[in-house]
Amino acid sequence: MLCFARALGEFGATITFAGSFPGTTRTLPIASYLALESDPDEAIAIALVLIAVSVAVLLTLRDRWLPGVRG
Repeated sequence: MLCFARALGEFGATITFAGSFPGTTRTLPIASYLALESDPDEAIAIALVLIAVSVAVLLTLRDRWLPGVRG
């Protein structure tokens, strides 16, 4: 799951190797990067979505990593 959380933020490899074909290879990090140039508020909203998803995944799976911790 840590790989999934890391993949959400992966930017360099995506933009370098996969490109950014609209509707085909557009990922949220690339969408945020492109929105930053034209609409900074949209870029912030996308970044907040990425943060929320990452935190949700980490909180949901924390019992797998820390069995003694209860929330």
